[in-house]
Amino acid sequence: MYLIVGCDDIGYTVASRLRERNEDVVIVEDDPKKVGPLRLLGFKVVSGDPRSPETLNGASLSGAHAVLIAEADFRKRVAALEAVNRMRAAMEEGPLVIVLASDESEIKEMVGLGAEECLSSKDMAASEIAERMEKAAMSLRERKLRSLLKKRARGGMGEMAIILQTNPDPDSIASAAALKLYAKSFGVDSRIVYDGVIGHLQNRALVNVLGLEMLEAKNVDFNSFSTFALVDVATKSHCCLPEDKIPTIVIDHHSVPAGDVGAVHVDITPVGAASTILTNYLRSAGIQIDRGTAAALMLGILTDTMNFSRGTTPHDFEAFTFLHGLADQETLRRLVNPPVSSEALDVLSRAIRASKLNGTYLTSYVGQVSDRDMIAQAADFLLEREGVSTTFVYGICGDYLYASARTKDLALNLGQTLRKAFGGKFAGGHPHMAGATIPIKMLRITPSTSRTVVRNLIAKRFLETAGVIKPSKRTKRSGALPWDT
Repeated sequence: MYLIVGCDDIGYTVASRLRERNEDVVIVEDDPKKVGPLRLLGFKVVSGDPRSPETLNGASLSGAHAVLIAEADFRKRVAALEAVNRMRAAMEEGPLVIVLASDESEIKEMVGLGAEECLSSKDMAASEIAERMEKAAMSLRERKLRSLLKKRARGGMGEMAIILQTNPDPDSIASAAALKLYAKSFGVDSRIVYDGVIGHLQNRALVNVLGLEMLEAKNVDFNSFSTFALVDVATKSHCCLPEDKIPTIVIDHHSVPAGDVGAVHVDITPVGAASTILTNYLRSAGIQIDRGTAAALMLGILTDTMNFSRGTTPHDFEAFTFLHGLADQETLRRLVNPPVSSEALDVLSRAIRASKLNGTYLTSYVGQVSDRDMIAQAADFLLEREGVSTTFVYGICGDYLYASARTKDLALNLGQTLRKAFGGKFAGGHPHMAGATIPIKMLRITPSTSRTVVRNLIAKRFLETAGVIKPSKRTKRSGALPWDT
């Protein structure tokens, strides 16, 4: 949460920028003429004297990650700074306080009064001030985690389990490796635990390059760990942490309702990749990052932002630039372009031949495959085809039908679409990347079932749900799939 004291033009613009980034913002304002309009605009406003401890407590100063004192009147700024600093003195890890100043003399005076950081309101744009507040928040979260790990190490906490999202991707794996390095620096040993598969070529290459020991959840005794850290995932529903275990640490970059997350240390920072968060942790703590880990974190940022084309923030660019000077570039090249097996090329060839276009939506049934991740690779590959906005590739591996969907369409939420089409038990994912896993017995199909039958059962359902084609009478009447009851 970010606290803004005094909401003149600059304070309002900074608050708006932070809210656009899905950050929680609280405004302290003592002018009744401003309070009402700000509330109508949807801001949480605490009306009262910013010098008053009651007002600052009401604004949850102790829960803020950063405070911006933006009062237009110099004397009010001074008084607010003094009040905030008195309260911060009683906190173990208080928020960083940023004060706006109009000229050099004010900056010197504010620093002399105890301002940790003073910014010129004339020389900096509101977007730059908002970014500086976000950096301050990241630094505070790192200090809090450092303090937590040091305390647990002194208390003989035992090993920590780093839990990854189901079917971990490069961002998840790289972030786990970075957290393991970070925790080790403060005397905490950890093991990385996953469920699902590590199937994509990049994922396998990443594990091999880093020499990571990854424990499969089904072989893990969770009672042997005293601490659990969820990385690149925030809730138990998307990872292997047992229901009776409570996470101690949650680090993720996906937006999650606050009520769904429970942990001692929660860091949900809306950046493009979890790798950006972990890079800032290591950097803020002054921990040396080895060349392989730096390359892995760069890959994590590249893959989750789709080469900086999706959900990228200035913090992602900055982290990537910082890592570039540390990483082994040859290792990064091999991670970005791992060798492709002949079987994977065969599946890609089948996916191309079987492609069906409906407007900008491409669907393809690749038949039987030996590695389910080849389906995801085909979905990624076909998304680069000219005129294609969305891909949906599906095939059979073992006793299951697997589907992978990708999109460039910002208006489409693939996770929601697949859940609606195939049921929440069998499908889900993110807005631009999702998948489904369905037992073929439930579908009453086999690898020898005709392509037309499978296509009408699976691709048609996806296209209907996405609104690309009209639902058939059969779908409207009773549903084409077993769970449509």
